[in-house]
Amino acid sequence: MATRAVYSFTGFQSTSETHLYLHHDGYPTGAAWRFAATLRDNPEPAFFLAAFLSSQPKAEPIQCPEQAADAEYRYRLQLVPGPQPQLQVQCWRRIPGGDSWQPRCGPMALATFIQRFLPGDAAP
Repeated sequence: MATRAVYSFTGFQSTSETHLYLHHDGYPTGAAWRFAATLRDNPEPAFFLAAFLSSQPKAEPIQCPEQAADAEYRYRLQLVPGPQPQLQVQCWRRIPGGDSWQPRCGPMALATFIQRFLPGDAAP
């Protein structure tokens, strides 16, 4: 059975908030793998959303996280501005049969998330 997830992106240029729905590998290890692959394609924080979209051609745009009623996980990636822009991630889990999101982890630096859930893969 697939583990579905919603990925929300905030703080990126030209968009206030972007939500994407993916049908599989939405558990934290799968998300960490997606994030690490995206960073390998383009390590610049400001371009993370564009690189994620490019590396995830099956991602479906949705208007809001509630639109994906069958998603088990939700991730919020935020570009934190500053002299050295950084990416933060937060994760929630919805218990099967439930309708509310339970905090799973974060907010934390994206590199920390990747190291925690995908320890053999160093983030750039």
